[in-house]
Amino acid sequence: MSLIGNTLSALLGEGSDNWQWSEHLHQASFRGVPFVIDKSASNFGRRQVVHSYPYRDTSYIEDMGRSARTLLLTGFLVQNSQIYTAPDVMTQRDSLIAACEMPGAGTLVHPTLGEMMVSVTDSALKIDENSANGRVFAFTLTVVESGLRAFAITGAAEMGASIQSSWLGLSAKAVAGFISTVKGEMRSATQAIKTLKNTAAFWGRMVANTTNEASNLGNALRSTLGRNRYGRFNHGTVGGSSSGVTAVVSQQSDTDNLPALIAQRLALTVEGQAAIDAAIEALLSASSIDGYAGKVLALVNALLASGISTLDIIRLMENLTAIRDDRFLANSSDVAVMDASHHLMMTLCAGGMVSAAAQYQPESYDDAVAVLGRVCAVIDDTALAAADRGNDETYSALMLMRESIVALLQQAGANLSRIGEVSFNRSLPALMLANRLYQDALRGDGLVKMANPIHPAFMPVRFKALNL
Repeated sequence: MSLIGNTLSALLGEGSDNWQWSEHLHQASFRGVPFVIDKSASNFGRRQVVHSYPYRDTSYIEDMGRSARTLLLTGFLVQNSQIYTAPDVMTQRDSLIAACEMPGAGTLVHPTLGEMMVSVTDSALKIDENSANGRVFAFTLTVVESGLRAFAITGAAEMGASIQSSWLGLSAKAVAGFISTVKGEMRSATQAIKTLKNTAAFWGRMVANTTNEASNLGNALRSTLGRNRYGRFNHGTVGGSSSGVTAVVSQQSDTDNLPALIAQRLALTVEGQAAIDAAIEALLSASSIDGYAGKVLALVNALLASGISTLDIIRLMENLTAIRDDRFLANSSDVAVMDASHHLMMTLCAGGMVSAAAQYQPESYDDAVAVLGRVCAVIDDTALAAADRGNDETYSALMLMRESIVALLQQAGANLSRIGEVSFNRSLPALMLANRLYQDALRGDGLVKMANPIHPAFMPVRFKALNL
């Protein structure tokens, strides 16, 4: 045998292999319509987002998971086929068109890949009919791999633990970045401490103002008492409650000692507010740069542990990240110190907002999307500010928290009901509407909560309610 023949034999094998690939092919079909595939081209890979920055030679590549598999099938329909049994070629063509125009995903049997759930994209089926081919109709079909409506593969408990771990890492990196920035910008330690004390006084007032409304007794009781017993402006569970965005009607019994319950809630609220006030006082008394950074972190942790409702914590953190100190400082070093202090507070509040959102239980799909949008907007603004300042570690930590909270809230809201708009030709009582919409008059309070009418007997003619 020649040298070339020996080389080809070594590369391709001797031909004594008994395994024949043609014997392992599947009969191709889509939604039960058989055909012959002459050629198949597939696209595989991962979804990558390239983030480029000015004056950086390399880009940050964000991995967003495996990309959807796309297949381009080239085949034909033939009459009197020896491969599959089917009627005349025109009937086969009509059956294939009907299969491709059906809604939803369908089962594709690929000759080598086997069964797959795929969806047909717009104008994906192209059929070529000509007199030269006669009873053979050639076609090309583009399909995309389809799956279930699920948003995450990680359990909620594991994802929540991951977010808390990321929050600890973010706080450590933000504090370290602040200390290094201030020590690099300051003219003297005395002047830097003076600027930080003025900044601490500003943030102390802002935190006190934002927490007063959320921690007052009325708000604390509204989050404890249920609407069934204590009125439609309460959203707690004691005495029973109804949700406008879920089908759940809580029949929790009323308290036997209302004054004791009020005293208990008042004590918890006062204790939480006292912890916040103590953290503010400690921040105002900080006498070093390292101590100031630690006291800012302690203040944010005090807000998270204050006992305020989760939704109020999310709102407070969102408001704090939007606050700006517009005081004029003539010295550029003082401006840099104040800016670093503001960025530290903004970063810690953004991380605290994500930490609180991880504990939030959305009531509906729309609620989960709304909270997720608010959290992502704050994270994006903070991450952009960190990138502009060159804080790569802080930016990476924020992006990691963003990825985790997106997966968590999408998973939490994936199987919840959606909210839709309902309309009637005249105003009707809530009980009548609940019976008409859900055949359950107990859900009338839920409709009242969603519509917020002047009186439950006169519901608006158009409002949003649970869409069943």
